[in-house]
Amino acid sequence: PLSVSQPLTDINVLLGQPGTFNLTCDAFPTPKVTWFFNDTELKNSPKHKIEAKQNLFSLTINKCDHPDVGTYRAHIDNGIDKTDHTAKLHVGGTFLHY
Repeated sequence: PLSVSQPLTDINVLLGQPGTFNLTCDAFPTPKVTWFFNDTELKNSPKHKIEAKQNLFSLTINKCDHPDVGTYRAHIDNGIDKTDHTAKLHVGGTFLHY
């Protein structure tokens, strides 16, 4: 069975900075994770970096900007079980603290 020990969490990113979603999933056979943004499948590109190391799966969005704000979804499927986890990306400007 699939066991997600670290689900996705919402992230807040400063404008122009990278944001990373992390997911830890224990399953046999090893699952395939497909990432989506507003229901559009994401592929590795200069904008999106998709990584899988053992049971840690991550999606990094480079140079976050306002069009990147929205819901990201990880579809996890190991051929036996499948599940979806979602989280939101928020982008903020730079803030001055006095």
